[in-house]
Amino acid sequence: MSLARIAYDIRVIHDCIVHDTDIYRNFNTTAKKLSLYRKKKKMLDNNPEIKRLIDITFVRSLDPKRGALMGKVGWLPTELIITDPRIQEMCHGMFSYPKVLSDKIGMSYGPCPNCGKASACPPFSYTAQEARSKLDQGDIFIVLQSRNFVEFTDVTYPGFHEVLLRKLKKEIEKAKGKKAVTCVLSAGACRLCHPKSCLGGGACRMPEHRFYALEAVGVPVAQLCDDIALLTGNKGWKMSFLKYFGTPRQTPKRWKLTCGIAVTLR
Repeated sequence: MSLARIAYDIRVIHDCIVHDTDIYRNFNTTAKKLSLYRKKKKMLDNNPEIKRLIDITFVRSLDPKRGALMGKVGWLPTELIITDPRIQEMCHGMFSYPKVLSDKIGMSYGPCPNCGKASACPPFSYTAQEARSKLDQGDIFIVLQSRNFVEFTDVTYPGFHEVLLRKLKKEIEKAKGKKAVTCVLSAGACRLCHPKSCLGGGACRMPEHRFYALEAVGVPVAQLCDDIALLTGNKGWKMSFLKYFGTPRQTPKRWKLTCGIAVTLR
């Protein structure tokens, strides 16, 4: 008698969590998502000062060297973004380390080395509930996605996306006021102090500029990318989870970063 095989693929775990949330159940059809998107688009059309900022050329112009690493800019309704503490728990998962990191720490496999240590990672980040509250105060989530990278060293400016997020946040506040931005969520461990290392343990040199990652506050990034791909018709937004990261067996070979800013249009 053979036993059924159980799939523990990270995408399967991600999707199981997503499908077990109220937001996924409430917006369980394409029609519902598109209806909400059209409603928010009307609001955005009435805010041309914000609409003009959602443009890849503009974002790249904020910092030409770092901006060259950014691939796409778009938006989706904040109501579609899921936050769940079970996604945060995935930060404790085991994975392979890229060579540039394994050479530094003397390990090639283990839990995320930033989790529990870096000051913008769990448990120092927002809880999923706190992130939900901040997202709910906004109307749209402006999404920035990098171009595809192959090698870990392809990111010539570590923390480039956080610099761009900070500058875009400033532009939004100039256009709409200080309260327009309700939440800024980055990708991976905060690198604003680079080349200095993070103080760790919750301590921060620039707490007013510290950004927590989407996954660190419980956002299933793959679902967010699926949703913006659905709403925009651009499948290039979709992402795949990496297997054997930083090793010759890595699949897929390319990877990218996703981050964004929640904005109120009222």
